[in-house]
Amino acid sequence: MDPIAMDLAVLADYLLTKAAESPQGRAAQKIDLDHEQLRMTAIGFAEGGELPEHKNPGEAVLQVVRGRIRLTDATRSIEVAEGTLARIPNGVHSVTALEPSVIVLTAIALPAAG
Repeated sequence: MDPIAMDLAVLADYLLTKAAESPQGRAAQKIDLDHEQLRMTAIGFAEGGELPEHKNPGEAVLQVVRGRIRLTDATRSIEVAEGTLARIPNGVHSVTALEPSVIVLTAIALPAAG
């Protein structure tokens, strides 16, 4: 696969199939676009699938490629629909699929504290 381009529709179809088969209701695929600072991961969810509470590893955004998700942190809970970008809160948060959904997470690798 070309390291500078990826067909998100094909990837979304694949991840939705894998998520439906998974006991956790989700499936993930690293996106390698040959860039050292950006970490990108596509995640497919069956309806009700989730990423339980976890801490943000740095500056990050998510894009909903298909479906609709709920992004929750200590101060808010928002629905994010297909075609929408949302900033990932700095702190503990979770993601729940309100319907079969695919998101792309993009995080910027922060320099190690020294």
